[in-house]
Amino acid sequence: MKKYIIILLSFCFILTANSELLAQKGKEKNKGKNKTEKIHKAKKDSLEKNVKEKHKGLKEKALKKQDSSNKEMEKKGHAYGENKGELKGKEFGQERARQAKMIREERSKALRKTIKSKDEKIKEAKDKIKKSKEKLKASKDKGEISEEEFNEKKAKIEKAEKSVKTLEEKIKKAKKLTEQEDTEE
Repeated sequence: MKKYIIILLSFCFILTANSELLAQKGKEKNKGKNKTEKIHKAKKDSLEKNVKEKHKGLKEKALKKQDSSNKEMEKKGHAYGENKGELKGKEFGQERARQAKMIREERSKALRKTIKSKDEKIKEAKDKIKKSKEKLKASKDKGEISEEEFNEKKAKIEKAEKSVKTLEEKIKKAKKLTEQEDTEE
């Protein structure tokens, strides 16, 4: 900001110095000086106002950012302890632990349900892939499709097999997690 002001002032100084050197001599010189000085002064004032307005705008933006970051820092956490109700100390801690266990159990039940549904989907997908492979091979043996079509359909089937394998891996990880939870309890 200081750089802008310094540059602005030096620019104005240079303009006023040049106008004095190029001005006419005699009585008209004073009239020309007054006019040019007034013009330069008006330009200088308007530029300074613009600089001050920009500075105020930047300052306001910085303050807004700082306020928003302070609000975000205040909002961190779940604030479980703010609304305790009638519970105090140990009672509140026990109630909070009970709630956490319930949430954990609900999540594990939901995970088990999704594992079952995904297992069924995997079985269906494997059956579809197997049938499509057999159908593709039979149609190629009969000569119903060209080599190019055969390769395209085979690539699609392989892509489907890869996605089924990745889903199987995810389900295996989820099963391990549920087994670990069961052994911990």
